[in-house]
This record gives sequence, structure tokens and C-alpha cells, in this order.
Amino acid sequence: RSIIQNPSHFCNHLRQAACFRCLHRYSEAARSAMVAQCLYVLAEGAGLQTSDLLQLYWQALTQEALSGEVSFSALYTPFEKEDKADKIKEANKAFAEKHPDYVQHIFTDPHGIHLLPEKAESHPGQQYLLTLGFRNKEIGRTVEKFVTRKLPVFPG
Repeated sequence: RSIIQNPSHFCNHLRQAACFRCLHRYSEAARSAMVAQCLYVLAEGAGLQTSDLLQLYWQALTQEALSGEVSFSALYTPFEKEDKADKIKEANKAFAEKHPDYVQHIFTDPHGIHLLPEKAESHPGQQYLLTLGFRNKEIGRTVEKFVTRKLPVFPG
């Protein structure tokens, strides 16, 4: 209501940003804070420190929005060439315990020939099972389908 009554005052947009943040609607909160900063610079223009604080606020809200949008998580489990079916079940169970937000669809790559990312500490030659968990069941099923389907082999 305050924005409708006075759309050019930056405080009203800042209030709206705070409300959106409390509702965990971070992208909308970031947009409102961005508008507040622009209006502040256009109307007041003098307090650069306040403008900088407003900019930091909407940047933090944008970062919060991006971190909340992650749709999957990964877990690497050490793998020996033993009973693969049991290892896959153990990996799925461990994943569900460590990442309860990503259990709509859990998929462990049955090939089990993965290496850890570059910056992670690993033992030379150690192989890992890669387990992926998804917040969206449909995305998880699609990824699993593409990873497990047989690709045609063309001679030559």
C-alpha cells in the first residue's frame, strides 16, 4: 500500500524487500532492494554510504536467492569392486541422511568409475560411486534416464 501511495520514496521499496525476505521470496526481495537503491540515488544522491549499504543488501539477497535455487546435491562414496548392489543401497541411505532436502529422487550412477573433483583430497587410483539427489522428482528421473540409457555405437 505504501508503494501505491508514494512509489518514488525508496523506504517503501525497502520495506517491501524486508517483507519478501521474511517470506523467503529472495529474488523478489532483491528486486525491491535494487529499486530502492536506484530511487535513493536518483532522489537523494548525497549519501553514498547509504547507497553502498543498499547495494550490499540487494547483492546479499540475490546471493541468497541463488543458493536457495540449487536443485540437486552430490555425494561421493569410496567404491571397491565388491558387491555393487549393496554399495549402491548404502550410498543411497548415506545420501538421504546427509542431504534430507534432496530426497525426492536419489540416483547412484551404477558404473562406479568416478574420481573426486580436483580440489578434493583423494587417494590415487581410488574410485567412487556418485550419488545425486534432486529436489524435483521429474528432473531426477530425466537425468537418470540420460545417464543410464545405452548409446548407439557406430563402427569407424
